[in-house]
Amino acid sequence: MIGRIVFGFCSISTTFVMFVMMLFFRNLPKLMRLLLKLLRQILYLSYLVYQAILVWIHNQTRNETGISLLNNPFRTVACILVSLVLFFLLTIIFKKSISIWLAGCAAMHGFLVGYLWVDFFEPSGLNLGDQLW
Repeated sequence: MIGRIVFGFCSISTTFVMFVMMLFFRNLPKLMRLLLKLLRQILYLSYLVYQAILVWIHNQTRNETGISLLNNPFRTVACILVSLVLFFLLTIIFKKSISIWLAGCAAMHGFLVGYLWVDFFEPSGLNLGDQLW
């Protein structure tokens, strides 16, 4: 009796796991498109924030330093620094421990925003992985 209950429970569990895996793999292209769209929106919102910050800093320091923060090498470095400063401010505000991995992710995020800065102005927008599926 107990053996039949255990066997029934295992078979139902296995069937449920296989059903969930089938649904996941069937909807994987839609999930990837949704994930890429979400990534594009996050990068675009970050671009708007970083643009406001960098344009303000550029207007304040343009005459004194002669460096244009809106040109590529300086823009990328400035975006990385702004991203790291925002990360450290958020970790201080929320009283979390500073992680090297999260700081690396913040630096990579700043690099992507700084590097893809020009791509946000194109009419087609930022097309990350549109040809995957």
